[in-house]
Amino acid sequence: MGALFYIINQGSIYRGYRKDYYDENILELLSRILRDIPESSSLDALKRGLRLRWEKPYDVIIPYGDIRHTRFETIWKFDLDSDQLIFNKNGEQSGSLALSVLRQRSFTFDDFESCESPSAPNCDPLTTFPTPYWQPVLHVPQRKVAFTRRVLEDFNFQWRHILRYRYNDLTFRKIAQATLRIATFDVNIKELTEPRQGLGGALIGPLSLPEWDSLETKIVLVGRAWFVASHDPAEGLSLVREHFREHRAVQQATSSNKYLIMSVRHVILCRPNGGKLEWTRPVPFLNGIDPVLEHAVEILLAATSNHPLKTPIHRHPVELQTRILRYVSQGTVDAARVGCILGLGLPFAWKDGKMDVRRETAHRNRHLESPVESQVWFGDHFSGVAYKGDVRSITEAQKS
Repeated sequence: MGALFYIINQGSIYRGYRKDYYDENILELLSRILRDIPESSSLDALKRGLRLRWEKPYDVIIPYGDIRHTRFETIWKFDLDSDQLIFNKNGEQSGSLALSVLRQRSFTFDDFESCESPSAPNCDPLTTFPTPYWQPVLHVPQRKVAFTRRVLEDFNFQWRHILRYRYNDLTFRKIAQATLRIATFDVNIKELTEPRQGLGGALIGPLSLPEWDSLETKIVLVGRAWFVASHDPAEGLSLVREHFREHRAVQQATSSNKYLIMSVRHVILCRPNGGKLEWTRPVPFLNGIDPVLEHAVEILLAATSNHPLKTPIHRHPVELQTRILRYVSQGTVDAARVGCILGLGLPFAWKDGKMDVRRETAHRNRHLESPVESQVWFGDHFSGVAYKGDVRSITEAQKS
């Protein structure tokens, strides 16, 4: 157990961690660091006095909610812009104190005022999107739904330390970009087949932030619909109304008159009809806690998918198509991805021979006989999602 520190100053974030800092000595240390220090010198005094290796992340992460948070007894956030010190313990107990108090005297936890613990935004999209609801018939191949839902489910799990709480606009745009790339199969599958020494630890740690590119614009044409990314569903609806007014002629020419509003936590499909907008009921999507709903994936795919090109392989039975796809890659995951793009083969059963293909969460040793590990990448950046055949699943199946 230790302490995690954040300093926020004029748009910049500094983060440091020390495992041998505990509440009792931190209170005494902070009293010494800031005593009689001018407000303008607080940043330098804290960075020097806390004696930490400081990083500069682009967002504040609250790493509570699963087993990975056990390293952190308390999180201390110095918001120099509002001149406040805020602490949080286990995602439950929180308090705030004016930094001016620290500059004048010693203090204890009794000096803190109780404040709201970190939580997800309290946003109910049903108030923005009331009944009646449009109920379109969604024609999405099951092979796409099965593959995409599993990848999104594991993405939701790996980045749960971000998705379950509040995050800033840059993080939102990175998550939106990831969602769009997964839905359009615009990912690379890197296959690990060689022996390696495991690094230990989780593939995605409790303080990890996405490193891939962010979505550059809030509205982009994808497939047969406009993809509208907005943290706030109400803002997303305003963007749709404004965009439709400005691009009515383009939409009539391209037949792209549907909009997918994606707030990460919800997805909504809407379209103009008779001079007014109609929409589907908002469907919960990624929140780092609940399973990803199949209906949310169907809406996402229905909006972003293009019709696959026909190939000579399409003339063969789907069972034979599946066998042909096995020559695409050493592992089965990339073969399934290609099958989704081309519209070939049976829905992926998440099998590699007799082994169940399961999510990888840690840097493990690899041997010559280890099954292929398939990592999902966005260009040059790891998505955090990886799969490998589990040899133990063969024995488990035999026992059952």
